[in-house]
Amino acid sequence: MSSFCTWTEQDGVYRLTLAGDDDHHYLTGETVDELTRTLAAIRERAMDQKPPAGAAARALITASSAGSFCDGVDYERASPREKQAAADGMVAVIRELLAMPMLTVCAATGGARSLGLVLALAHDDVVVVSGGRYHLGMVERGVVVPPHVGALLRQKTDRWYTLGARVMAPRHDQGSYLKQWKVVDGVAGDRDGVLAEAERVAGAWNGDDGEAHAGMRRLLCRDSWEAVSGAQ
Repeated sequence: MSSFCTWTEQDGVYRLTLAGDDDHHYLTGETVDELTRTLAAIRERAMDQKPPAGAAARALITASSAGSFCDGVDYERASPREKQAAADGMVAVIRELLAMPMLTVCAATGGARSLGLVLALAHDDVVVVSGGRYHLGMVERGVVVPPHVGALLRQKTDRWYTLGARVMAPRHDQGSYLKQWKVVDGVAGDRDGVLAEAERVAGAWNGDDGEAHAGMRRLLCRDSWEAVSGAQ
């Protein structure tokens, strides 16, 4: 099996790419564990690479190689045990992103579903494709939303209930609508546009103290932070 995610760093900007074996980038216990380890490695590198030892960490941009950004759990094929492992593993993923000592930007270069949408929203800023489909889809499948997921959704948007509502009109889970509803921060017409906008957002950030930024993030997202910090 190929690596689920890869990353590079240049001039303090870390670029994390979901690769995987297909265009869905499904989350399993194994891929979530790899993602957690990768985020931890980036966070530790950012903490170590401070001037004059290296370029100060400026931003983390998370994107995918092709296809969907992340379709979350494959509910059709995954076993109950695999579904639970992925949901439980997201605790550590969210914790790493909330503790990241730099701006975090998700470039959702394709659609995102279930825990894949949760992964996107765990970033500071989210840029989506205008025609992409972004839907939680857990409730309608009879999947209980874990407390750490619920806490994150409530703090990220006051329209959290629309992300999984069965009565949603089909077009209302498109990126353009999520931007209107202020669920996401930016929208572009295609993959290249999403990447360009994410780079622009990262470049415009004028923070110079990543640890202070992480501390403020944890304060503003206190319920989310407490939910993932207490679920060791």
